[in-house]
Amino acid sequence: MRLFTLTIITACIMGLSITSSLAEKKQGAKELYKQNCKICHDKKSPSGEYTPMTLIMDQWERFFEKKYEKSHKDVKHPVQKDKAVIEVITKDMLKKIKKFCIDHAADSEQPMTCG
Repeated sequence: MRLFTLTIITACIMGLSITSSLAEKKQGAKELYKQNCKICHDKKSPSGEYTPMTLIMDQWERFFEKKYEKSHKDVKHPVQKDKAVIEVITKDMLKKIKKFCIDHAADSEQPMTCG
């Protein structure tokens, strides 16, 4: 009986781990932006308001290539306050956020605020 219970608990933990990993992979870029960026860069925020339309495509490209890591390395994540933003946002998440910002930049074919 004890072995059966341990097996069930282990299976549940593994299932939750896989589910959470799949949820992160399926999470859309807009949702990632809202949960990780907009939370600190909304209207009247001390960090400044930034939406995809704040910058043009080239500016977003430069930001993610040259400025993102430097400007966010010491910034605590708004939800996971014990970690820096760059520790929470994975490379895959950052790639999606970057693509979202560039695809919806002020000079793109489909500009978009993140309201």
